[in-house]
Amino acid sequence: MQNKILLSIIAFVVLFIVIGCSSGEEALNLEGVTGEIVEINDGSFLIQGDGKKVDLKYANDTVFEGKSRNELDIGDQVNTWYKGEALDSSPIQATASKIEYIK
Repeated sequence: MQNKILLSIIAFVVLFIVIGCSSGEEALNLEGVTGEIVEINDGSFLIQGDGKKVDLKYANDTVFEGKSRNELDIGDQVNTWYKGEALDSSPIQATASKIEYIK
């Protein structure tokens, strides 16, 4: 009887850890906007696409694919992913987890 209780507790703890870790992972990689870089500022890109503008900040852990941060230029097309929910402002504000150069 004690073995069943112990096994149930261990299974619950493992399940709790798996669910907790996976939900944090998803929050760091929300699909963002696909569009054109229209302005480059110190620490961010203004991207226009999908009928909206996004002021996309980047950090030391932001992943850049296709081109490095310093190689991206106005007019480049990019796919983006956010670290968390974007702020509903004008323009929208978000922090990038990944920026991928597409052309």
